[in-house]
Amino acid sequence: MKYIFATLFSFLLISQLEAQVNGDPGAPYLKNNKIPPFSITSVNGKEITNKQMPTYPFTCIIIFSPDCPHCEKEAGDINKYADKFKNVLFIWDSYRDMESIKKFAAKYNLVDKPNVIIGRDPNFTLPTFFRPRMTPFMALYKKGVLLKVYEEGADVFELIKIIEGK
Repeated sequence: MKYIFATLFSFLLISQLEAQVNGDPGAPYLKNNKIPPFSITSVNGKEITNKQMPTYPFTCIIIFSPDCPHCEKEAGDINKYADKFKNVLFIWDSYRDMESIKKFAAKYNLVDKPNVIIGRDPNFTLPTFFRPRMTPFMALYKKGVLLKVYEEGADVFELIKIIEGK
């Protein structure tokens, strides 16, 4: 009887952990692999929509929080290897106040880069589409089609391998 209980308990525990790692099974991005319509107010005050964004071979949407240590690490790593990401458009979206987003953008040199859009989605379109459970949440697209989702941020070297086709 103890064996059956222990097995059942282990199964339930593993199921719960798997559900937490795999994200929301009802998230719209699982049914639609295209970049969703969105509008972001950038740190320089411009409204940018998905129809106005520049065209790059790859697009990486990052939902972040300026005070998240993992987000800071992700931004630092991407900035450190910026020369490897010239063919990637990074869209950094946060729900936080614009002042915090501006400080984060300045700290990680994300302002005035041609391949970076950073700001706030006032309609919460991207978080509603992806339903992230934690930050940083990353969605990598190639030519507008979803390649991979990173529920807990991405390893910068894995991103580089994908982008370089290795």
